[in-house]
Amino acid sequence: MVAYLHAAPPPETSTPAGGRDALDLSGGAGGWVLLVGEAARPAVAEALVREGFEPVHVDGARAALERLGVEAGGTLPDAAPTDSKADLPRLVIIDADLPDGDGFSLCGVLRADPKSADLPVLLVAKCAEEFHRDLAAGVGADEYLVEPVDARDVAVLARLKAGRRGEEGVYDAHTATLPLVALMRALLSGVRSGRVVLSEDSGALFFRHGLVVDAAFHGERGSLACRRLLCFGAGAYTVTFGPELQRGSFSMDRAFLCDQVVPGLERFEQLRVKGLPLAARLTVDFNRLSQELPSLPEDVEQVVRLFDGRRTVRAMLLECRFPEALAYEAATRLFMLGVLVPAILVEERERARESAGPPRLFEPVLTPESGAEPGPDAS
Repeated sequence: MVAYLHAAPPPETSTPAGGRDALDLSGGAGGWVLLVGEAARPAVAEALVREGFEPVHVDGARAALERLGVEAGGTLPDAAPTDSKADLPRLVIIDADLPDGDGFSLCGVLRADPKSADLPVLLVAKCAEEFHRDLAAGVGADEYLVEPVDARDVAVLARLKAGRRGEEGVYDAHTATLPLVALMRALLSGVRSGRVVLSEDSGALFFRHGLVVDAAFHGERGSLACRRLLCFGAGAYTVTFGPELQRGSFSMDRAFLCDQVVPGLERFEQLRVKGLPLAARLTVDFNRLSQELPSLPEDVEQVVRLFDGRRTVRAMLLECRFPEALAYEAATRLFMLGVLVPAILVEERERARESAGPPRLFEPVLTPESGAEPGPDAS
């Protein structure tokens, strides 16, 4: 029976949104990242190395400007390390408090120089100040994070910034290298606003100042659409930063995402890897269902009724109102009990019956013992 399931056609999308551990983002984006001040913590450097970046550390603002070949008021004429924009880092991560200045001023200098004006800059502060967010936006920082900062979120933002388009504030990525759940963790650790739009699927996420405020996926909207998009959304997507005017339908911060949503996504991914293929078509064995029914929960009927031999497991999960991991676990359990069976088995059984033709109700059946009837000339 399992062989029949795994002989089913592949899922509609080749790489699901949670196709790998949201924290396992190896892939080698390439290039180097400049870490200025205490932003160069070992955990951040290690996370960047795992992403394929080369972290380069300098202690303060002056050393950073020298490394980039930039100075306040113009490009250093004798700067050797960077001869063109192609030699610039993928990202500059600056600590807000530097021994010879502050990160906000350094960011402003970088933005004022044509050579470094388009460099992605990430500011990291030890504590949140009321005016810091506005100040970071005023000097043109791409993102502003407050300690404690998860090193993995920094690595995700570096990966995202490596996919920048020619247009300002637009970035391209793919769920195969940057899963949506990892992206949202990182985006919600900051304060910027914008949207994530899937290119190959009908889905979008809208975020504003560290909160997911709306989502749309396959006709659904709100928190349900958000959860399903993180489960099923796959393929190329675009992240656009800027004022987000979408009217919110719910509100979700990073803490809620990590504590309440991510565990269900991780369980869903485990089931997807080890359990029923999402492309499998199942139907109900009603004889077996009648035997197992006394031991099943009353609301299991809401899962059973969706398996009609035509829907795939993925389609059932999208239509069922239960949380995806819960419905997936229920379907897996019903399959193990024999209540759900591959639809292809039933189809083959029906084809075998049709090929046998109509039943021969009125023709005698000769057995070997009876032999042939004697002819008219038999003695």
